Order: sequence, then C-alpha cells, then structure tokens
Amino acid sequence: MSAMELRNFESQLELLSFTEQLAIMEFLAKIMQRNQKQQEQTKNLHKKRQFGSAKGKFLYPMDFDEDNEEIAKLFGAV
Repeated sequence: MSAMELRNFESQLELLSFTEQLAIMEFLAKIMQRNQKQQEQTKNLHKKRQFGSAKGKFLYPMDFDEDNEEIAKLFGAV
C-alpha cells in the first residue's frame, strides 16, 4: 500500500463510527493471522530434507539379505 493509499484509507476511517472502525480492525487482524498461519504452513512444506540426517539412528546387518529364508518361512513362501 502506498503512502497516498494509506492516507486515503485513514481519512475514510475517520468518517466511520467507533464500532465500525473496531469491526474493520478486527477483520484486518483475522486476515493477518490467517495469512501468518498460511505462511508458516507453506514454509514447513518447502523445508528441504538433508541427506544423512538419520545417520547413526538406525542399525542394520552388514548382509541385508541374510534373513531372507526366515522371512520367507514367516510368510509361508517356503
């Protein structure tokens, strides 16, 4: 909003009653809160995942396929 638009808005607000001014301010506050929430959600959606962030948190065997026969028996494939 330019300075001229702001002055025009302020002069129009002065013509309104206090309750009308208050209603407009409450409406603007709600819009600002909603916009802030949307910006936070958008920011979280675009958060980049870093490679190696789970390093050391998971343990797995050196030979990943060593238990294939046991797993096959559990599922009745053998």
